[in-house]
Amino acid sequence: MEYRDEVSPPLSAASSLLLAAAGAGASVFCFRTGFLSFFFLIPLALGAFVGGAKTAWAGGIAAVTANVIMSLWVYLYQNLNPVFILWSALYYAVMVLVFTWINAPLSRFWIFQDIPYRMAAGAVLCTLIIVVALRFLIEDSQLQRLVANQLTALNGFSGREGITAEEFTATLVHIGLRGGILASCIIFWWINRQIAVGIVRIVRHTLPGGSILSFYIPPFFVWIFSAALGAVVLGRIGNWEIVEISGWNILTVSGILFCVQGGAIVFYYLLKTPLFFRILANVGIIFLLFIPGAMMTLLGLFLLLGIAENWVSLRTPK
Repeated sequence: MEYRDEVSPPLSAASSLLLAAAGAGASVFCFRTGFLSFFFLIPLALGAFVGGAKTAWAGGIAAVTANVIMSLWVYLYQNLNPVFILWSALYYAVMVLVFTWINAPLSRFWIFQDIPYRMAAGAVLCTLIIVVALRFLIEDSQLQRLVANQLTALNGFSGREGITAEEFTATLVHIGLRGGILASCIIFWWINRQIAVGIVRIVRHTLPGGSILSFYIPPFFVWIFSAALGAVVLGRIGNWEIVEISGWNILTVSGILFCVQGGAIVFYYLLKTPLFFRILANVGIIFLLFIPGAMMTLLGLFLLLGIAENWVSLRTPK
């Protein structure tokens, strides 16, 4: 699953800068446009896959700089809460820079080079920053009004009365602290990266990076997973919130890595099937991920397969 600069021929300095600037501009535009905000990382991934590591970092730094300038303009001319603007700019900067590092790592001496490890490490960093931000934003009246307006619109659309903004934010914080932020970051990066990989594969007929089929995690991770599960149970029984929260986050990271390994096993066997069935199975898996009950069943299957491979060789020998 390694990102490799050699997937594309080297670009000239002018072309690299132009591609970086275009990706940065498109990213900031998507971030500032409500209905496209979920996809603001795709232009930066495209720049990384087409232009290489230098283009990736030039685009990431340019995007962060442009967004800071936009934030200052919003603060000076629209008179919005500076605390919310500050944390919004910091969130964008961290997400962009970590995502750039995921696609184009700075050092070849990083212990775990595979992308799932970089995503997990980046998600831990983002979680720490977001948790600090929540302390400042959770009581922010502007944020509460924004949430209340969104809930009012949803309730009006559904025709029934829902929860209040305070209840909604409290629920989000409760889930977020218990692995929700970690999982959301990893899923967010993965979806944006996979869309970019798909675009490059269709347009240029090349596949950026290596294959998930070669991904293995060290056997000792199963003991980390087991210890985290025990911490969750112990924390709930003893009402030790810090132990429970820590357990949930460690359980989320190790569980996601096992799910990736389980997914690698499934795709390893799918490669042995006819092309039509392979395409049908891939589409089916993506479809199931959007159905909550089916998604949990599918991820549970991947998790069990990933854990089982610690004792049973389900692919070629390690």
